[in-house]
Amino acid sequence: MIARMLMGLCGAALVMAAGCKGVGAAADSTKAGASAPVDEAAVRKAIAAADSEFAVAFNKGDAATAASFYTDDAVSRPPNQEPESGRAAIEQGNAGMFKAVGKINDFKIEQKDLDIFADHAVEIGSYSFSFTPAGAKAAQKDHGSFLNYWKKQPDGSWKIYRDIIVSSEPLPGQGPPPAPKKS
Repeated sequence: MIARMLMGLCGAALVMAAGCKGVGAAADSTKAGASAPVDEAAVRKAIAAADSEFAVAFNKGDAATAASFYTDDAVSRPPNQEPESGRAAIEQGNAGMFKAVGKINDFKIEQKDLDIFADHAVEIGSYSFSFTPAGAKAAQKDHGSFLNYWKKQPDGSWKIYRDIIVSSEPLPGQGPPPAPKKS
């Protein structure tokens, strides 16, 4: 159940940043594949808006809207699971995760870095949230990091083509890591 819950975080990406700070490496329009200068400010604005809208969808438990930020042929790599290929599989994974975790209380993502190219961008960030499964006495928490590979679409929009989500929480039953030994 916990592993399924973590799947939907891509995007959070994901995925994806509510309150995006716009921090990141400067775009370099001379990078391979760039044929014209990149409007870095416009790309940052578009990805920040997508991140913010993704966070809203995630907090609502809206699997279809959360998956809409991915390309049709996207691949999401949620923690502790096999990759999910295609927007439909990502939506299905999100729906299962939302059902398993119950109410999402406060999903947040923060962009740490954004490297912009002519037709793609690489975003690195962190996420955190708590959730309250049905019948649970207390909310549970998760946090971790993500990497989103965004691709510019023919209509000029930006969508996630690949993502990787890494939870910093131990697997159920694993417990916290042992304390370092003193020398």
